[in-house]
Amino acid sequence: MDINQLKYFIAIVENDLNLSVASKKLHISQPALSKYIIKFEEEEKVRLFERSHGRLTGLTPAGENFYGNAQIVIEKHDHLMKEFRDHGSLIKGTVRIGIPPLILTVLFTEVMADLIRLNPDIRFIIVEKGAFELRRMLLLDELDLAVLLHPTNLNELLFKEEVIREDALSAFMSKDNPLAAKNTIEWTDLKGKDLAVFNETFMIHHQLMRKFQSLKMEPKISLMSGSWDFLLEVTRTSNFITILPAPIKEHFSFKDVTEVSFKKPISWQVVMTYKLKSHYTRIEEYTIDSIRKYFKEKKKIESLRHE
Repeated sequence: MDINQLKYFIAIVENDLNLSVASKKLHISQPALSKYIIKFEEEEKVRLFERSHGRLTGLTPAGENFYGNAQIVIEKHDHLMKEFRDHGSLIKGTVRIGIPPLILTVLFTEVMADLIRLNPDIRFIIVEKGAFELRRMLLLDELDLAVLLHPTNLNELLFKEEVIREDALSAFMSKDNPLAAKNTIEWTDLKGKDLAVFNETFMIHHQLMRKFQSLKMEPKISLMSGSWDFLLEVTRTSNFITILPAPIKEHFSFKDVTEVSFKKPISWQVVMTYKLKSHYTRIEEYTIDSIRKYFKEKKKIESLRHE
């Protein structure tokens, strides 16, 4: 059992042996979580849980003992990793940052380029994945910080969230689309229109689905993709309409694609989030502070040596 599987085991116990609740908090499927435990029990030839009619009902004596030791191992592992990252010069080390592809392109191109260029002794690992996967990695301490959309659904007692950019979602379409002549549109104007939207791995997809559901409107989703530039491209020579963050218009030069705002837009609120803890490494503090100042105070990135 590796360190993540230990965390899975602890999560099951701390959620009253409810696999459904634990799997949601860990952001993995319930069958996968159950499989981890069964596989370990079979390989080690030991039962961790009491079961009745296929449901977990308690810990066996071996499970009780294992739970206590697992907590100690996790605590020591976290301490070990903190010391490892702090080892050596205070301006050397690694920071792991999770950023969804769209946000990375729209907001973080200059930020990450400057952080890397100005700090050659720091290794910045950029994890470019969808919001749900990044949230799971953050929960398992596989990231030092992540940039997500609000709401993140993270426990506010365990994670700090800072809003770094607020904007809105807009409709993008061919200039020949009938709706392109309007200054603003209603969401109901999209009824029956061919929509090209982000797939389910993007938070924007779920924001849109909630919006349509609130209007009791069945959207005509004709195309889904994980590529914002592809979504824009398909609108150029068709009646497809895509819905993207308004700042995306600063990153394309299609003269035949236009942006139309909604009268009541969905907020696009970008947050920087990281685990609350008693000690942050100097590199973690520097990275968090640099991103905060860049977006909230409009200050350019400086090297850690000048902090």
